[in-house]
Amino acid sequence: MNVSIIIPTYNEKENIVILTNKLIEIFKNSPHDLKIIVVDDNSPDGTSSVVRNLDLFEKSIFLITRSGKLGLGSAYQEGYRWCKTYNFDCILQMDADLSHPPEITLNLVKSIHQGNDVAIASRYVDHGGVVSWPIHRKVISYFANLLVRVLLRSKLKDNTTGYRAFNNKAIDYLIKYDIKSNGFSYLIESVYLFRKKNLKIQEIPFIFQERSIGKTKLSSFEIFRFLISIFQILIFDIKERR
Repeated sequence: MNVSIIIPTYNEKENIVILTNKLIEIFKNSPHDLKIIVVDDNSPDGTSSVVRNLDLFEKSIFLITRSGKLGLGSAYQEGYRWCKTYNFDCILQMDADLSHPPEITLNLVKSIHQGNDVAIASRYVDHGGVVSWPIHRKVISYFANLLVRVLLRSKLKDNTTGYRAFNNKAIDYLIKYDIKSNGFSYLIESVYLFRKKNLKIQEIPFIFQERSIGKTKLSSFEIFRFLISIFQILIFDIKERR
């Protein structure tokens, strides 16, 4: 399969080198042709320059640079459009901070190859989990997922993970659907879209490891916006059903 991996970055110059090297090594012994697309929001730490100096830049690693910090959701959208131009069979997205173990990428690709529209790397199915999280992060994640399952009728165990893979049908929906969120709440809107379109989804277990280099991007403001987004989608869903 032709596989692309979209990695949004903001101040990830140390992590991006480690991550891209690991991904290249993992896929070297697989039957898949890998392309890595880094979407950088004009990182002050020079992440873009680091990517341009990688040995496989513009061979297996490509860079989309943006004018500023425009949000996670819009970064994914930029990556999706780039990938659609080159007709990839399987498109993944993952964080740059090494919290998403790169070894799981092959499991996600396998899931798409087996006929699923979406593969979700899940912390909350059997054999999944989280390490190194403080208690308040665990509480926030638990209640965020509970709200999505109850209010938006999602059947997924992990609705808030950004570690996902898609086939072309799912990507077409993500590009065409008018998703309003640019930040982390994009993840919830896309889950709502998957349910609405009755896409076939499989959850793949993984162990989330908190970043060891750099600072988390999940601010209090993003959490607030995330919660507001859930209720906005709920209102929209109720109106649609009427």
